[in-house]
Amino acid sequence: MRNLLLFFCIVIMWSACEPTEESISFDPSLSLVFSNDSVAFDTLLSERRSSTRRLTVYNPNEEAIQFSEIALGKSENSDYSVIINGKQQLSVRNEQLLGGDSLMILVEVNVQARDENLPYLVKDSIIFRWNTNEEHVKLVSYGQDATDIGNVSICDETWTNDRPYIISDTVLVGSSCRLIIEKGTNIYFENDAALFIQGTLTAVGDSADHIVFRNARFDGIYDQVPGQWNGIYFLEGSADNEIAFAEIFNGQIGLRLGSPDDDDIPDVRVSNTEIFNMSTAGILAFTSDLSVTNTLVYNCGSYLVGGFAGGNYSFTHCTFSNEPALFVQDEPTVQFSDNIVISEDDLLTDDLSLEMTNCIVWGSGDNELLINNGGGANILLSLNNNIVKSGLELANNFTSQESNFPGFTNAFANNYTLDTLAFAKDKGIDAGVKNDIKGVLRDSQPDIGAFERVEKD
Repeated sequence: MRNLLLFFCIVIMWSACEPTEESISFDPSLSLVFSNDSVAFDTLLSERRSSTRRLTVYNPNEEAIQFSEIALGKSENSDYSVIINGKQQLSVRNEQLLGGDSLMILVEVNVQARDENLPYLVKDSIIFRWNTNEEHVKLVSYGQDATDIGNVSICDETWTNDRPYIISDTVLVGSSCRLIIEKGTNIYFENDAALFIQGTLTAVGDSADHIVFRNARFDGIYDQVPGQWNGIYFLEGSADNEIAFAEIFNGQIGLRLGSPDDDDIPDVRVSNTEIFNMSTAGILAFTSDLSVTNTLVYNCGSYLVGGFAGGNYSFTHCTFSNEPALFVQDEPTVQFSDNIVISEDDLLTDDLSLEMTNCIVWGSGDNELLINNGGGANILLSLNNNIVKSGLELANNFTSQESNFPGFTNAFANNYTLDTLAFAKDKGIDAGVKNDIKGVLRDSQPDIGAFERVEKD
């Protein structure tokens, strides 16, 4: 009898310790907490999947609840997709959420093209139904249709600003051909895509409508990541190129010139342009003729500007800065040389002419300007009134290794305008450049660099 009583006691104790399934409450007063009341995406190019956004639903109650349904409002007609419990699905029923637990939902959008020039609103919602309650979390993005261009050779075309252009491979502007890009036009490049110019490129914007060359992904982290496309290449024979009021960023090489000829007339003229976030170089030239005015180049991997194997280069009122240094660099980021090593026993050399006036050459290294005459070719230098990061004296220029000696407003926020106490203020000489990079009128005592400081009243 004693053993039997002991047996029943053990069974009762074992039953009491066994976990019980949490009861589901159907009380309408039980509320849920959502991490967001809407899920928003940046403007997205049509027919291209977005990055993923997260939405968390939290049950703060002690009791479990059961969703009668979680569903996309437009169901199969939605541009959005959701992943619930690891599965992509339009809706789920009878999904349980324990007390004190949370449910994560992943949201993506793939905007369907509508053949419209202007960006258009793409809306839907995720509907949550439980205990006679209903909650809508809005899904919001803007879609943008574009003109897709693959691996082609083009001639005598004009690209308008009606809608963006997406270059998915290599586009070549043929010899004796011209590509005209209107102001306000956006050109987006897929991974490793490039624009090659054998003829002529005319890309002229204005202070209100820049021309943009950039990566095709611009949602989330992709907005500021270098190396997402190749670059713009000017090939041998290319001439009469002009780029003005443009932005070139998030690629490998902004402008790459390899256009040797028998004269010193600039084959590429660049003005009022920003080149930044390039994994290799902002401007990279080989035995080429180049003129650059009112241009800002920053955050580039190896070179802000490099001119090798000779060439003719002119820079006026430019700002070149790799401060802060987001890449590991052991050498100066602005370099010119009369030679380049082809192989162990082969050195390509040519005469080098360099003019630089009212420019800022700055960075995190001790010396940011290097001129190499190791090829034995003729070198003609005209460096006047520049601010150069260097420990060496440079006649007719200002050199320093002091922190932020030029006086940038906030280089760490990529703001290379000049602050009110900047050394570069009023230190320029008249170089015949009436306006700055933004189109602001320079005064009788111009500032050094691409920006003219305008004091507020």
